[in-house]
Amino acid sequence: MPKNNLQSHEDKAPTGYELYVMRHGLAVNRANVRFSDDAQRPLEPEGKEKMREITEGLKRVGFDVDWIVSSPLVRAVETAGIVAESLPASGSVEVCEALRPGGSPEQVVAFLAKRPNRTRVLLVGHEPDLSDLAARLIGAGSHANLAFKKGGCCMIRFDEFPPRNPGQLVWWMTPRLLRKLR
Repeated sequence: MPKNNLQSHEDKAPTGYELYVMRHGLAVNRANVRFSDDAQRPLEPEGKEKMREITEGLKRVGFDVDWIVSSPLVRAVETAGIVAESLPASGSVEVCEALRPGGSPEQVVAFLAKRPNRTRVLLVGHEPDLSDLAARLIGAGSHANLAFKKGGCCMIRFDEFPPRNPGQLVWWMTPRLLRKLR
């Protein structure tokens, strides 16, 4: 049989560093008395279903990672877990305290730099920290309006990591668009 003209992600030569940045899915409302501790708020059933649809959309655009890093908050860990379940080789989710709300972009970069062999990485975290991180990584500073909706994702490419120069924003997709791609 003739070989398909499309190469799989594994067949492609490494092209630097791909960083995917994603906001967690739709979580239980903050006013819910069962989850008075914000860190313990889980995804809503609807949020879980939408994340599965978003993950299918991501796969349609060639999404494949070798490391998934999450905030320690329950809603982010659950989001990362849903993504990991859909990818055959993603492995387990690793928690990074620097992705907790209020964490610094510099600490996130330092955490990622400890694993230089991982070159396709998904970060799952919270707003407004993810917007700040993405803006800094592409050299836009605090003037960029890069707000992530719940389940939204972007891909930033770097020649090397840790980066010496700003990365290139390759794509930015809303959760609605990602769900329509499935």
